[in-house]
Amino acid sequence: MGERVKSARRIALEVLYKIEVKGAYSRIALDSALSTHELSKEDRALVTELVYGVIRHLNTLDWVLNTYRFKQNTEELSPYVRNILRLGAYQLMYLDKIPAYAAINESVEMSKEFGHTGIVSLVNALLRAVSDNVKDIVYPDQQKNLSQYLSITYSHPQWLITRWLSRFGEKETIELCEINNQAPPLSIRTNTLKTTREELIPTLEKENLKVEVSSVAPGGLKIKDFVSLTRLESFRKGLFTVQGESSQLISYILAPKPGETVLDACAAPGGKTTHMAELMKNKGSIVALDIRKPRLEMIKENCMRLGVTNVKAELLDATKVSSLYSKRVDRCLVDAPCSSLGIIQSQPEVRWNRDYRGTLVKMPQVQYAILDEGSLCVKSKGVLVYAVCSLEPEEGERIIEKFLKERPLFHLESVKPYLPVSKEELIDENGFLKIYPHRHHMDGMFACRMVKM
Repeated sequence: MGERVKSARRIALEVLYKIEVKGAYSRIALDSALSTHELSKEDRALVTELVYGVIRHLNTLDWVLNTYRFKQNTEELSPYVRNILRLGAYQLMYLDKIPAYAAINESVEMSKEFGHTGIVSLVNALLRAVSDNVKDIVYPDQQKNLSQYLSITYSHPQWLITRWLSRFGEKETIELCEINNQAPPLSIRTNTLKTTREELIPTLEKENLKVEVSSVAPGGLKIKDFVSLTRLESFRKGLFTVQGESSQLISYILAPKPGETVLDACAAPGGKTTHMAELMKNKGSIVALDIRKPRLEMIKENCMRLGVTNVKAELLDATKVSSLYSKRVDRCLVDAPCSSLGIIQSQPEVRWNRDYRGTLVKMPQVQYAILDEGSLCVKSKGVLVYAVCSLEPEEGERIIEKFLKERPLFHLESVKPYLPVSKEELIDENGFLKIYPHRHHMDGMFACRMVKM
């Protein structure tokens, strides 16, 4: 068992390094690692558990580790050593199936590769202190500082906890944090250009996957065990693509028709783009924009794998698109870049990559600029849909309130008639789509539909 666990820990360490230092997305970095290494099912599960466990419980782990440090905190250590300590502490605190001696010894062995004798001694002493005191850890006082207490015990940034407490209250804030710290199933969307959901299910089961049917998205399925997608023949054949359940609803709200011209203003990596192509039966034209060439290549690759032929991927700034497409499109989707604070459960690193000013002061300015520019491309009687995977009103309803005041030719339509499955609880009094992870058990999402007079 020692060699197997050691190998899994070493792979997990590399993934954590890429996420923290290179800004990699957890799912992409993890899938790349699982595809690169020949691992058993147990190994894959352990690597996945370690990577996501450390990211989800980062604040708690660092608090505990810093409790037993006297000269410097974890932020002053090298990224590799810091994450070796986090991996060790996570196993000691959360994984009863792994003996304490194994967690400590393997962490010490890894530290020899990345530090001098003093670092090795530090890792050994610190993890032994955690192991000896794991049941007696002292956290911030809940009565004196609730936001700090929740930030440490539920491992979310304190500024975000403070916001949620004012918006949702203590009970719902805890519920939201709890679901963000749970491992979600992998949501996928059937590629209806090549198959049906009914046909895809037995295909996936033959590949030893456990699948569950989505209750909100007609082509949606949920895979319960994380897998390396590139190893699946069904994935390589383009029978499905990865897309969250709430994200799958957005194309239905836009409701593109075969033969129309559609603008996808912020298209990469192409999940909604390819879904619209499916709904249009590959007929008509979709202009898919992104400002970064590598992300544009992702759109092209996804289209090729899925057999999508009506998408034109263009390297173009969405805040400058009207000069080329003024009043030329039947429908425009602005799936704006956002804080992604609604998808912390599936992308746990998001919580650590955001701050208040960058997220809720600067980001809405960009979102509004893209929405306003996209609106100039819509024909009379055309449809404009705005969507963000965020729970924060600065990125959702406040953007729309300002837009409707400044662009009176557009009026709101409720999203209700366009949802493929009747779900009253997902729609607010304004007709907006509002999905909250702790209430609806899927990624958070805001979306609205507007029509031009």
